[in-house]
Amino acid sequence: MLLLWAAALRGQAPSFVIVTPDKATVLAGQSRAFRLVDQNGQMQHGVSWDVSDPGAFEVYAGDDLLITAKRAGDFLISARLGDRRAKAMVKVLEGDTLPIGTVKWSSGTVPGCKTTKVIPAEPSSNGPDIFEESQCEDGPYVAAYSADGIQLWRRKMADPGEQAVAESKPAPPLVPPFVPTVAAPVAPSVARINPSATNVCDAVSAGASQQEIRELLQKRNLSFSEGAPSERMWTVEEPKVQCNLWFDEKGTVTKKRKIFVTE
Repeated sequence: MLLLWAAALRGQAPSFVIVTPDKATVLAGQSRAFRLVDQNGQMQHGVSWDVSDPGAFEVYAGDDLLITAKRAGDFLISARLGDRRAKAMVKVLEGDTLPIGTVKWSSGTVPGCKTTKVIPAEPSSNGPDIFEESQCEDGPYVAAYSADGIQLWRRKMADPGEQAVAESKPAPPLVPPFVPTVAAPVAPSVARINPSATNVCDAVSAGASQQEIRELLQKRNLSFSEGAPSERMWTVEEPKVQCNLWFDEKGTVTKKRKIFVTE
């Protein structure tokens, strides 16, 4: 698919901000990232985040927001940047899998715009998962999204009669907000493992690799048991706590569940 859009003006003040994704459905134990972006899909900094029921989540708030759901319910996420505000809705369900037909996320809702086409992106390690074309009051736009519904960029398309290869620069990485901003590069294991947490389930975030978890277990002198191969699940037993971890085909954590065990 060949697309052409006008470049965003550098230093342009945001005309509006939105939270992406603006709606999400997750299972208890799963994590989800949210980001505040402007009209060009640019990540905003210095954001203040609020959750309607902080006790229902493990919350790591920074430029991005990362939440891990503890219980079922409907919740509201609010983002504030100066005098600009935006909101997102989160539905948390119990169970091991989402019901068939569940919409996992929706993202990039802009008043006055209507989606006209959704296009899968070419697979890449740090690129968009899908492109969305939309028709707005001031013309056509194209936007790129990660697999988790984070808007990576949004551009107004130029003359539809012209064609150009879609932007090829890599998308900005989704860095969990609890990672401190430092001058030196941060190792990937720091981004997905919180070594100061009291138990494994609290220490591990979505996206952590099996190798990172093995290293954590080795440091804590813990072992794990594996479920059926089709489940791709590990169970870690600690005093009074059991942690179940589910992995995708690449061996990274997709969800977790902490179970308190009584004697």
